[in-house]
Amino acid sequence: MEHREYFAADRGQNGSSLYHAVFTRLIRAGQWMIRGGLALGARLRWAVGRADAAVDFFIGLIRQWYGAAEHAFFPGYGKVVAGAAGCACCVIFVAIALLLEPSFQSQSILPAATPLQAVEEIPAEEPFDLEALIAEYEQTTRARAQAAPVTVSIPPEQQLSLTMDSLKNYELASAPAGWTVDLSQLEGSGQERAAYCHDYINSDTIGWLQIPGTNIDYPVMQGATLTTYADLDINRNYSYNGSLWVDTDINDASTNTVIFGHNWTNVSNNPSVGRTGDVMFAQLPSFAHLWFAQRVPYFYYSSTSQDMVWQVFAAFYTTDLEFYLYTTRTGSALQSIIDKGRSLSLHHYDVSVSSSDRIITLSTCTRALGSSEDQRFVVMAKLVSSGDPNVQVT
Repeated sequence: MEHREYFAADRGQNGSSLYHAVFTRLIRAGQWMIRGGLALGARLRWAVGRADAAVDFFIGLIRQWYGAAEHAFFPGYGKVVAGAAGCACCVIFVAIALLLEPSFQSQSILPAATPLQAVEEIPAEEPFDLEALIAEYEQTTRARAQAAPVTVSIPPEQQLSLTMDSLKNYELASAPAGWTVDLSQLEGSGQERAAYCHDYINSDTIGWLQIPGTNIDYPVMQGATLTTYADLDINRNYSYNGSLWVDTDINDASTNTVIFGHNWTNVSNNPSVGRTGDVMFAQLPSFAHLWFAQRVPYFYYSSTSQDMVWQVFAAFYTTDLEFYLYTTRTGSALQSIIDKGRSLSLHHYDVSVSSSDRIITLSTCTRALGSSEDQRFVVMAKLVSSGDPNVQVT
């Protein structure tokens, strides 16, 4: 029955029928509301489901892109990339906040200081340069190490009466690695010092050279090649000044012992005398001065087994770098070396010398004759039993 017919018929009904009709309508209205609510709920569920599906779709898409990007560009660093992305978002957020709030100042997050809370101003310090401090520390440490090297010296009680037996009681073979030996602490004759250095410091030591009036007071080394000790000291450490050295063929039977040494600092045609910075053979050119040659007419070169004195008979500059290098010549061949050395000598030495003598030749660099490297300053002497301090040098 339609509601129009119902209302029309209802006009004629009694009161109980009216109440029954109203109750029936309420029930039908409730049913309609329930059905409408269920339909609305279904629609809402459908809409929510579609939204969840959309969200799931986008989340899945993002995860798929993220995984592909990580695999292609950042394999194994997913967490790192995520952290970096988070940090980037934070930075972007802070930047946006600052742009939206131009009046923002870092000081505003601090409470304003009251007169009772006034803070004393701290003077500004100079910029802190860590690299400069490290460089200064290394330079200072290196300077201190060079000024006071670790040395091994002869005990005072052994310096009073030094013999090879007393030297042997002071072993250097057990010295820690990196220790060096201060040769100025060695006392005794040239032969004793040479033997000591050979036995306890470096077995390549074959002799000791000492020239009065100079700081030339060094061991003489013989390496596996001619130039082995050109840049090594007696401790086999690198040295720009090197050592005094001889060629591999030098021995006790050599008729001409040729000793080489560097001169980096005293190369002019008016050489300095006694300058402390001139080391190795840098003071050898002192013999170019007549007054020095007159005061130092002989010097000492000793082997590991014998003390020897050598009387100077020639001192000269030369560009002929070969004539004096022959070490085993005898007779006229040796005499030609002697004669050429005397002819080149800057001074005349009143010393008799012949091919029957055993001679020694000291050779070092110079630039007295110009800028060429092909020049040397050379001193030649002969073996004598004792030096003659009164020899005439003119």
